[in-house]
Amino acid sequence: MSESFQNQKPFGVTNIIVYVPLILDLNYDARKELFQTHCSGFGVKGHLTGTSKPVDDKDDAWFNLDALVKMWIYGNVTQSLLNMILKPSATSHSVWNNLETLFRDKKQARMIELDHALHTPTLGDLSISDYCERMKVISDLLTNIGSPVFEQTLVTYLINGLSPKFDNIPTMFYH
Repeated sequence: MSESFQNQKPFGVTNIIVYVPLILDLNYDARKELFQTHCSGFGVKGHLTGTSKPVDDKDDAWFNLDALVKMWIYGNVTQSLLNMILKPSATSHSVWNNLETLFRDKKQARMIELDHALHTPTLGDLSISDYCERMKVISDLLTNIGSPVFEQTLVTYLINGLSPKFDNIPTMFYH
């Protein structure tokens, strides 16, 4: 019996969304961290990293656990991503690596897109709270992909996107 099968906890989880409440779309880094933490807590992270291997081709316990981890991955992505990563006979490690490759290949384009959104914000119909939250999310996403935004820079971009009715805001920050 493989070592990973001794831990029965993962088999109690069929709906990964309960533990990892983010559907993988554009929030790859946050979702990756939550998913890896979950897998680590359930003793199956080796299936993602490739360090857990079957004893032989008849190691049903390992293959069952690997299928479960794959189901968690498949159940937590958008339909379009599922179509890209769904491969017959793939291990959870290879599926996980395919996701990583998909998102890392798009990292530079994503960084440019987020940077543009941060430089050209508009309040529009958003409440101030929603507008600030949107700017914070963009800043956090940039940080997650290796392009952190300084707080003072974020405040400057935030102020620049305000409508004219908030013209007095910059003077509060700079006096």
